[in-house]
Amino acid sequence: MSFAGVSFICDGVHVCSSPANGAAGSAAYGYHLLVINNYTRTKQAIPNGFRIKSGKFKLGGHTWHIKYCPNGDRSTISGFVSFHLVLDCDGGDGAVAAEPVNAKFELSFADQVAKHQGTRLRATKVCEFSRDCSAWHVGRFVRREALERSRYLVDDCFTVRCDIMVVHAGAGANGVAAATAAPSMAGAVESFGRLLDTKLGADVAFEVGGETFAAHRCVLAARSKVFDAELFGPMKEGTAASVVRIDDMDADLFRGLLSFIYTDELPEREDHGGEKETSSDDDDDDDDDDNGAQSDQKHKQFTWLQQLIVAADRYDLQRLKLLCEEEMYDHIGEKTVETMLILADHHHCRVLKDACLGFLGSHGNLQKMMAADGLDRVIKNFPSLTKEIIGRFAVVMANKS
Repeated sequence: MSFAGVSFICDGVHVCSSPANGAAGSAAYGYHLLVINNYTRTKQAIPNGFRIKSGKFKLGGHTWHIKYCPNGDRSTISGFVSFHLVLDCDGGDGAVAAEPVNAKFELSFADQVAKHQGTRLRATKVCEFSRDCSAWHVGRFVRREALERSRYLVDDCFTVRCDIMVVHAGAGANGVAAATAAPSMAGAVESFGRLLDTKLGADVAFEVGGETFAAHRCVLAARSKVFDAELFGPMKEGTAASVVRIDDMDADLFRGLLSFIYTDELPEREDHGGEKETSSDDDDDDDDDDNGAQSDQKHKQFTWLQQLIVAADRYDLQRLKLLCEEEMYDHIGEKTVETMLILADHHHCRVLKDACLGFLGSHGNLQKMMAADGLDRVIKNFPSLTKEIIGRFAVVMANKS
């Protein structure tokens, strides 16, 4: 494995790079280090959607650079740190390589890969860098709050390692086969989504909340062990002449569940209420109405994510549960943390539970919650959870002393 140099970003600008030796440029597999100094000032200075470029480096016979987005690369993920790997100009004419470049890449904290042997990189998909798509991004590299509490941020500085493996034609099992398989996966997800929309070949029906949903047994069984047992096990349900009834779930939630199963994306909540109408001409009243509507939408989204977690746990859809946990991170607060802790504990949501305990352990939140009886339900009904909270509080107090 070749070392392809290091770049330094300080106060929001690329300040310098240390190039690697000449051999690294032609090596098919290597890594580049990106050091972010003065993280806090950079985060405050660079708004959402803006990027800072690293220095250029050569690997696999091509020139690359990394773009760093301290506040996310788009509005929907403004709470994350994002990175882009960009195939740069290979010549002096400002043009990207004429032929597509297939490569695998992985971004990690440098400390995570001290003993890295490339096994994880070999398991990742192949990305095609071309004139039409010269960059691939990792939008949700890490939540800013998680980074700021982690051991990777030291003296307001952290280092990211970008491993790249250029895949050449005729490279065997890791080359052509993988390169042709990668784009087909994206197409497969899109095709499955169309399959759900068109209902072509559907062979099972579900009745949920007064609505009937057509689906495909094999797709459901492949995605969920629970559906596999229900549709193909000894107690299988839903023959050609019948429908499977689900009485304890509403139609919108089941529709969202099917959407995830077929598309592998977090389903959006459907709002049947429309926009809130206002009849007053007073600007202050309009502002109050807007704030109230935003608060109502946030509460509905919070409820929707809770329902999805329950459904994901019921049907053993672990990726859906994890996606919901990540989205619920933005809803953690004094009014919601108790409900979220109970939900996370009951449905084995480790990520969400750790985030809630982290919230209680910071900035005196636990003391404020206890003083306001904000954890009464946990204390009275969940002794093991109470013990975890006390343990976290003890650690915080020990660190302060």
